[in-house]
Amino acid sequence: MPQVQAHYLIDYLFEVGPTEGQEPVSFTELMKWQEAIGIELEPWQFRMLRRLSLDYLSESHKAMKHDCPPPWAPENKPAVSETQSALRRLASL
Repeated sequence: MPQVQAHYLIDYLFEVGPTEGQEPVSFTELMKWQEAIGIELEPWQFRMLRRLSLDYLSESHKAMKHDCPPPWAPENKPAVSETQSALRRLASL
């Protein structure tokens, strides 16, 4: 995973959601959560949590495909689809 400077936001996301079923976490749900926890989020934190929820939902839909590459690829390793292509070429020999 890429380095993140605000790890606590990832923790917040998984505490509140990360989704509401097949929908991203709503601003209303985030407001209820912050009140229940007793914290006060900054506007940029609300937007970031909503964006992270949208991205999580998007990736979870993409992951339904059997050949879906991971959302990141380490620099020294090929993406999943490249590995699968190489294996198919070997199998056809």
